[in-house]
Amino acid sequence: MNVVIEARGLRISAPGAGPRRAQAGGAVLLRDVAFSISAGQRVALVGHNGAGKSTLLRALSGFAPLSDGSLRVLDTRLGASPRAGSLRRLRRQIAQVHQGLCLVDRLSVLDNVLIGGAGRHASPATWFRRWPADERRAAMQALDRVGMGWAGARRTDSLSGGERQKVAIARALHQRAPIVFADEPTASLDARASGEIAGLLAETVAESRATMVCVLHDLELLPRLADRVIALRRGELIADTVVGADTPAMLRGLLG
Repeated sequence: MNVVIEARGLRISAPGAGPRRAQAGGAVLLRDVAFSISAGQRVALVGHNGAGKSTLLRALSGFAPLSDGSLRVLDTRLGASPRAGSLRRLRRQIAQVHQGLCLVDRLSVLDNVLIGGAGRHASPATWFRRWPADERRAAMQALDRVGMGWAGARRTDSLSGGERQKVAIARALHQRAPIVFADEPTASLDARASGEIAGLLAETVAESRATMVCVLHDLELLPRLADRVIALRRGELIADTVVGADTPAMLRGLLG
């Protein structure tokens, strides 16, 4: 299968840490992490707080520079100082579902989804929310897919937490990116909403044939959301396995 993400000997230290402190281990956020991800896989990153999950996700989009090792995402090689132009091109090919959502509360739901397609348009007209008709139709289709078509004209700050998360998924879907990164997409949701969002995200990613890497806290959601899981502990990769019905129990024993 086509490999879209490849990490070899990945090491990331805290900003400003000197080499002596890094060698002692106190400032190393990730150490000697190696894996590859093929196109279309849905991969969850799990581990306790401070394990390095979010650091790894940030590294994959070029927001956490490497201290050592190699990292390739699509056709872009990310090192200690990746070129700004390369990063811009890469990030246009990555759709993000952030823990904080990063929605613009004062804008309508439809306008928030349309922002997902901004990378396809260089026209200044889009700065004033004047989008081509085909983009508006496609954005509404994305909202319909996540069950939010009824809310297109609503202000985003009028929605519930679960509804806002669906809008964030619709925006990622509208971006049409080959890779989706999600950072704890079910955080702050109740159990029922968490299960719904996990299933919806997995379904939409599969339908678009995108690759997904997702930071996940709730191990019980693994079978619904991912087909593979990478477990981290104190910055080290300790497990990389296919997800099955017994995987949550296995990981709880492994992570402690």
